[in-house]
Amino acid sequence: MGGIKKKTLITIAVVTLLLGVVGWALLQLRKQRGLIGLLRGAADSPEARRDALAKLDAQKDANEPVNVFARAQLLAADDPKAALKLLETVPMSKFHAAMQDDVALLLAQLYLGVGRTQDARKAADTINVDNPERKEVRAMAAAIISEAWARTGKPKEALALLDTIELPKKDAAQLATQIRVVRVFAKFAANQRGPARTELQQLADEDVNNLGRFLMPQFRVHPELQKLARAVLEQHPQARAMSKQQARSQKQR
Repeated sequence: MGGIKKKTLITIAVVTLLLGVVGWALLQLRKQRGLIGLLRGAADSPEARRDALAKLDAQKDANEPVNVFARAQLLAADDPKAALKLLETVPMSKFHAAMQDDVALLLAQLYLGVGRTQDARKAADTINVDNPERKEVRAMAAAIISEAWARTGKPKEALALLDTIELPKKDAAQLATQIRVVRVFAKFAANQRGPARTELQQLADEDVNNLGRFLMPQFRVHPELQKLARAVLEQHPQARAMSKQQARSQKQR
């Protein structure tokens, strides 16, 4: 059935939020204020990101860890695999101590995006989610860590961590959707199939494109969870309406 966009809305929203996280991370290093400006403007469009990347690539210190981190953030929105490949060229120990949690957060998100859940778990387990200096990004960090746990055998711990999240005023809607996505993974892993299906239905009611997070092959979701998400999609009125519209359009061609 059609109706799921190639890049799902939830993925775009999370990447946009992560761009904000890096701006905050680089702000901790006073010498990087120029990078902050590039990143904040680059969140607006692919063209702006390409322009910012070109500027960073042209700098003499393009391969310095802090610049690699900034470039990986810009790449993440349009080419997550390239972003991950770039970020993996620098050992974690080479990053400033004040940035290591933020680098691990990006790594965990990128690993989850390509279905490398065990690598995501390794990165997530190094993050101090309750670092008092990172209150601004705790909700996003907790959601990412919870997904890594939920998909690698710690669903109860994932659900417990999700319950501690307090949504910030800014970007609350996107984060709430991301948290619901993680609850699906956690409840499915905990053999709570009924509650997992309910969460899927609520995601579909928001926008059926949210189900792409469980159906697109790059995420490497468990086959039984894919089957459950597809069943919800096929029965959803919005998806059925979109399918009929597509069928009419094809007949008119």
